[in-house]
Amino acid sequence: MTTGRILLLVFGVIILLGGIASLFGGGALMWANSALTDGEGFLTTSTVRLDQDSHAIITTPTDIDVSAAWLWTWSNLVIFKVEGSNDDPSKQIFIGIAEESSLNAYLSDVNYDEITEFHFYPYSVEYINHTGDSEPAAPTSQTFWAASAYGGGNQTLKWEPETGSYSLVLMNDDGSAGVDLSVVFGAKVPWVFGIGVGLLVTGVLSLVVGALMVIFAFATRRSQASPPT
Repeated sequence: MTTGRILLLVFGVIILLGGIASLFGGGALMWANSALTDGEGFLTTSTVRLDQDSHAIITTPTDIDVSAAWLWTWSNLVIFKVEGSNDDPSKQIFIGIAEESSLNAYLSDVNYDEITEFHFYPYSVEYINHTGDSEPAAPTSQTFWAASAYGGGNQTLKWEPETGSYSLVLMNDDGSAGVDLSVVFGAKVPWVFGIGVGLLVTGVLSLVVGALMVIFAFATRRSQASPPT
């Protein structure tokens, strides 16, 4: 085979393999988007129980930089959801998102637990306890929350991340000690469906182009190998 036909065959095979990978990737995203999400399109965990004797359970502050999202605003990239209820029937749940500086001031000299390690499979939670002697004001009376949800029964908080350093806060709505909650965490990535469709379309086109290149390479070889009549 000539160099041109060899290159045509090699690139055709590469495009075919890329098309197969795109089909698998697109199919996996489409399946996950439909089979592993709830009715609102959120990928959720199983229900986990968080039970501590302190006034609050918080997550380690996470630094978020919205400007790092290249072509989309952060709100188009991901939406978080926390859904939970209080296992103590005499109390109601509070779920909040707060900036680190405001939360540190609110929990100053308050006994609370900070989640340092969280694993879903297998389920395990590790805390570090921050001791304190003060009673916090009811979280529902505070105005610094970036987002919050509270009340009896099942409550849901949805939050589109903003630039800053934020923590998730779980408490009783009156700020009392003894936090015993059942919680589900979720996230929705709106563009997963579009990416999946794009990968499927790309995969189909790649298979067609790659197959044509391979066929053309062998057809050219057979044509040139045949002696003239």
